[in-house]
Amino acid sequence: MQKPKTLNPFKFFFSKEAEEGYVPNRELFASSAALAGQNASYGMISQWLNYFMTNVLYINAGSTGTMMGIVRVWDAINDPLVGTLIDRHKFKNGNKLHPYLGKLAIVIGLLTALMFVDFGVPETAAMLIIFFIYIAWDMTYSFQDVALWGMMSLITPHSEERARVSQWINIGAGAGGAIAGAVPFFLGMTEKIGTTERTMLLLCAIVFGLGGELISILAMKTKERVEFVAPPKQSLWQDLKEVRYNRTLILLILAQLTNAISGCIPWIYYFKYCVEINIGGHVINGETTQTIYGILIGALGTVSMFFAVKIADRIGSMKKLILLAQGGNVIIRVIAYFIGFDTIPQMLAVIVLMAIGNIPITLVTIAQKALLSDSIDYMEWKTGKRKEGITFSLQNLTSKMTDALKSFLFGAIFTALHFDAELPVQTDLFLNAQWPLFMLLPALASFLYLIPFVFVRDNKEQKAQIEKDLAERHAAELEQKAADPAQK
Repeated sequence: MQKPKTLNPFKFFFSKEAEEGYVPNRELFASSAALAGQNASYGMISQWLNYFMTNVLYINAGSTGTMMGIVRVWDAINDPLVGTLIDRHKFKNGNKLHPYLGKLAIVIGLLTALMFVDFGVPETAAMLIIFFIYIAWDMTYSFQDVALWGMMSLITPHSEERARVSQWINIGAGAGGAIAGAVPFFLGMTEKIGTTERTMLLLCAIVFGLGGELISILAMKTKERVEFVAPPKQSLWQDLKEVRYNRTLILLILAQLTNAISGCIPWIYYFKYCVEINIGGHVINGETTQTIYGILIGALGTVSMFFAVKIADRIGSMKKLILLAQGGNVIIRVIAYFIGFDTIPQMLAVIVLMAIGNIPITLVTIAQKALLSDSIDYMEWKTGKRKEGITFSLQNLTSKMTDALKSFLFGAIFTALHFDAELPVQTDLFLNAQWPLFMLLPALASFLYLIPFVFVRDNKEQKAQIEKDLAERHAAELEQKAADPAQK
């Protein structure tokens, strides 16, 4: 008698594991958890270092923005150098990225925590300490970051499978970002538990920064499944020139750079200084309100990440998903701006709108990474060279240049608005500017993003042909190696 088939409750989310080149679920979970840990650590730096400098160390906003802008420009320039080094090197075990996923995490975690230590020194000395720690952090983080995201291209040779991998590692990355987004809740509790923001931020940096990086070591459980042949040595300039064949990468870089104004003013400033809820005499401070707001608008988007690939298939492509997300973000934010955020009914209306708009917006990163991984196949198809390192490093360069622009904009805007963290009450100029900055700047950013992005190509038939041609090419290379044992 034939044994009845057991229903797999995860079948809706996962594809077959037995077929060659597909990724086992245990690797998906390891990758997802690793990205969650890494992004919890990165979130402490990207979301809270500015605030630590202005509101704990009392460094003025102009100096903070300028210094962070400078280190993030270096951070961005450093990435292509790292990517080129990675592309040129093949380890003895045949791996390209895997060895960068282990011990580096411990160093990165310790440096993350160190950046939130108040050494009790004057402003200039405090800035220099953070500057040098950040440079050391960036050098190690760049290798880990390029390797973590680059594994998405090497973990499988199949385009559809990479979309699934992108979905799950971005779920992990989103979860890590959400963890760092819980910091306002802990800041809102400081008075009740009798501690200071200085102590609380350091504790968060240890738990989320160091702890998150230790979790990221789980990426060591993944496997490279695409054969890597180290390319002939050539100059960095020649490596960069070959990027011209990667049209998708170039257009995504332009789109993300135009998106730089989104988020240049962290949420904490609007909620801390402009929001307070009084319900029946019970006052909820701005920091706690920010946590509640973030959870409510992010819940639907988080759930939708589990269905990203199926949503993209239903819509027609990853490109159409991004067009829907960015276009919808413009419309929804303009409507929300005119509704306002002053009363409970207004707040609820805005939260409902933002929660709906956040569904496709949450999926943008998944779609971008899937398109980027496919573009690496296209580049190899055109040039015969596989460039995970330079491709993902240029993507990282773009993200960091965007962060640098945000830092410069933050410093310039807050200086113009006469922000002073040591004042108990900010000026009317500052307070009146916060709602339009909070709600409309991201809308403008989404509009600008669409201008270059509409020219991205996302053709299923072409991707299938490229995958077929590369599979045949790789098989021929393996046959040639088997016939000539002396060939490395």
